Amino acid sequence: MELRTPASQLYAHARPIVPCAQCGHRIYGPDWSEYPDDCHARHLWSCESCGYQFETYVRFPPQRAA
Repeated sequence: MELRTPASQLYAHARPIVPCAQCGHRIYGPDWSEYPDDCHARHLWSCESCGYQFETYVRFPPQRAA
């Protein structure tokens, strides 16, 4: 029996799961992250399977003043 609640489903989608750019193995979290400002993030990923390392760069929409 598996417990499924709306909260557990939201948590599962919030986790970054990135495939390795070299071999496709799942990577469950970055080794290192940098947030230069409120709209950008840079992540360093390392694959435990093949040892390949790569970076991703994410841009978020600007926050609107409330």
